[in-house]
Amino acid sequence: MNNQAEKTTDIVLNDGIYLHVMNTDKFKTNNLVVSILTDLTREDVTKNALIPLVLRRGSVHYPSMKEISVKLENMYGASFDAATDKIGDQTLMQFIMDTISDEYTLEQSNVFADAVSLISDIILNPIIENGAFKEEFVSQEKETLREIISSKINDKAEYANDRAVEEMFKNEPYGLYKYGCEEDLDGITPSELYEQYKKIIKKSTFHIYVSGNLTSEEAEELFKKYYSGINREYDSNGKVSVSHEKKSLSEVIDRQDVMQGKLVLGYMLETEDVKKEFYKMAVYNAILGGTASSKLFNNVREKKSLAYTIRSQYVKHIGALFISAGIENENFDIAKECILKEVDDMLNGNISDVEVNDAKVNLATRFKSYNDSQSALIGWSVGQRLLGITEEISKTIEEINKVTKEDIIDVAKRLRLELSYFLTK
Repeated sequence: MNNQAEKTTDIVLNDGIYLHVMNTDKFKTNNLVVSILTDLTREDVTKNALIPLVLRRGSVHYPSMKEISVKLENMYGASFDAATDKIGDQTLMQFIMDTISDEYTLEQSNVFADAVSLISDIILNPIIENGAFKEEFVSQEKETLREIISSKINDKAEYANDRAVEEMFKNEPYGLYKYGCEEDLDGITPSELYEQYKKIIKKSTFHIYVSGNLTSEEAEELFKKYYSGINREYDSNGKVSVSHEKKSLSEVIDRQDVMQGKLVLGYMLETEDVKKEFYKMAVYNAILGGTASSKLFNNVREKKSLAYTIRSQYVKHIGALFISAGIENENFDIAKECILKEVDDMLNGNISDVEVNDAKVNLATRFKSYNDSQSALIGWSVGQRLLGITEEISKTIEEINKVTKEDIIDVAKRLRLELSYFLTK
């Protein structure tokens, strides 16, 4: 059996359209993800979030969600979904399809070819009426997106994290909410949305990932049929970047009817190249608050009982570190003080060899687990590739194991606190 699920063959289908084939017989399924990256701007963010919702409603050959569903059922119960996210200063649109591998079908049916045809039709052949998207689809999906945006306040922890990012990256692309702004929805017309869609198809970066028991030659032949003939005006290097101005510390307090306070501290890493800091910061974050054996978890939550939940997260594409904690509202000062002490301990080198080793073992276990899931492995690969790292997971673990205590102290000294955010009653 070929267990090298992470081995990837890279193919250029068109200018700025890349196919990445992960050949493996480890799974009985094929996983297909079309990722499209376009600039994250205040003007376009809401339209970009709306486009995948409209596209999934129907295409030229499958003009309704019902007909798409029937086709998926006829493909041995294949699944399809569309999603929106943000990476650095770009919006990430993803179209995802899972199918059974052809070898497990009756009479070796060509399900994968059907999957490529269907997902490509949804993305590249939307229903057009009078030179615009179908008005019914646009109108209904505006309301869907309105509900998504308005419901973000329901999850207080996620809301606090979004607000922290918004404040820390105010007036910068990364500060925009990935689903856009509710006040923009009413003004978006089917014609305007279609023009934005055409611009995306012509100018954006495509990364198409395939994982399954098929050769790169087979995949290339199928995808070229749909993507090699697109008329492109591509002028990007295909890598994610982020623009951020150095800021002094900002302290923000939001008040709502909440039982539990949400504290978020935001740091920026002073660096010219976030790619070269990835390995150091991965270990730093694991020691500080990225695992259940971290300093923040053990000392702030377990020993001092100052947090219901606490963790740190390193956003590798922008070089930002966020510490998030759910605390009693009246414990704000003491909880924040204890968190800052743990950060200072890292800076001052109060890191044991056991903590370093535990962090590396934890990271290696996590990274290896990606090979057990096609979707997880593709998600990991997309993120790493957009950072500029194309190596396999085994090589990534090797690099992680080379990180020294001095490397960790080095990045600790270059982390700058820019934001203290508190959501309280």
